[in-house]
Formats: sequence, C-alpha cells, structure tokens
Amino acid sequence: MKKLFLIFLLPCVLFARERAVSLSPTVTELILSAGGKELICGRSSACDAPAVKEIPIAGDFGKPFAEKVLSLKATVIVTDAEHPQGQWELLKNCGVKIEVLSGKKLDDLPENLRRIGKVLNLPQAEKEAQRVAGKINDLRKNAPEVRKKAVILFSVAPLISCGKESFITGALALAGVDTPAAQNGKSYFYLTPEELFRINPEIIFTAGIPEKVVRKHFSGKVFQAVDAVKNKRIVVLDENKWCRLTPELIEAVQSMREALSRAQH
Repeated sequence: MKKLFLIFLLPCVLFARERAVSLSPTVTELILSAGGKELICGRSSACDAPAVKEIPIAGDFGKPFAEKVLSLKATVIVTDAEHPQGQWELLKNCGVKIEVLSGKKLDDLPENLRRIGKVLNLPQAEKEAQRVAGKINDLRKNAPEVRKKAVILFSVAPLISCGKESFITGALALAGVDTPAAQNGKSYFYLTPEELFRINPEIIFTAGIPEKVVRKHFSGKVFQAVDAVKNKRIVVLDENKWCRLTPELIEAVQSMREALSRAQH
C-alpha cells in the first residue's frame, strides 16, 4: 500500500508548480516573456504590465510584504533589488526561496531569462534567452561606423546621468551612440553643466523626466551653446523600454539604430 501511495504521489511532487512573487517590473516582464504568467501569484506595486494588473500586490519595489507573501502561499520571490530588511530572513525561514537577478550589463539579460527558467521550470525561457542573445550578437557584429555623441539624463535639476557600469550605457553603445560622460561614473552620477558644455553632445536623451520639464530647463540662453539644444535634438526615451533590462530594450536599441541611420541619409 505504501508503494502504491508513492507511485501516485510522485507525479505531484515532480510537477508541482512554483508560486512566484515578482518584486520589480523588469522581473515581471521577464517572467511573462518566458511564458510564466500563470505562476505569478503576487507582484510589487511598481509592476505595471497590463497582464498582471489583477494580480495581488505583495510588496513594493524590492520590498516584500511578508504577511501577504505567506498568505499567497508563495514558494519563491524573484527580484533584481533586495533592500536590506529583516523580512527576508523571516521569509527564508518560512521556506520561501529568494532569487536575486543581476542587472548591470546587457549580457545579464539572457542569463536572467535562463535563471528564471531554471527557478520556475519554464522551458520557453531558454528559447527566449537564445533569441535575445542572438539579437545582441547580431547588433554587435554589425555596429555602425558613424556614431553619434550623446548624453542621457534622468534628472535635470541636478543633471544625473549613468556611467559605464549601467546596462543603459551598453544599450546606447549598441544603438550607435557614444556617451563620453559615462566614463565619469560607475552607475549613476551627477553631471555638472560645465561637463555638459565640454562634451557638447549632438543629442541629449532623457528618460523618466516630463518632457515639459526638460524643454523648460534647456530653454534658457545659457544652454544654447550646446549643439543638441541649439539644433533641437533633445529626445525623450520611453522609460519602460530603456530603463528595464528586458527583451523590449533590445527592440528599442534596434529601432534607435535604424532611426539614426535614416537621419544620416
């Protein structure tokens, strides 16, 4: 009888599905692209994908609500930010696995998809990882000869840009854009107006700043000496595409490269 019970129990153990809480919009989009929507039982308040709007909120960005996570019977939390707090240990002690993804380099994208596939047992994740890795490699092999000099800003008062250790810098380089200011910082850093004048970018990209705020800030005479301002080449990027390490970022890179190429002809 015991053997018979084990025979019936074994398939349930082998095919038991994980119940995942995603604590960042990036992670949510990665799980969705890997075909794991049905495994998401909770999300962060920052997760704004339409596909998960009906899923309960179980935390803020990188911050779990322990009681809610446990009430949802979650088996794993997947995040790309793990803010220091005692609730992580509590959740681990209750048997909830914690998977923290890396998000510094473009090449972390296919690797993150593979990690999600392994943790959540999603075969589609490997196919998506291979597809994305192939696109990145193709873009690198066919890098444009003529490159634009630019600066990307995430704030204008003060000026904040991203450095060489940001995947966004890598994405812009893949699109055919040089960002000289990126050499000044590892991740995010303050950019002085003097440095902006010295670089004199052809294009100023912004992300996460209301367009009217950007236009007002650069409307003064002092910035008219900057080529990007003088030639009205201030481009507002889609924050959801450019500030999240997801497959959509690679599509955005491809689109930017094509747009820059058309502008040169």
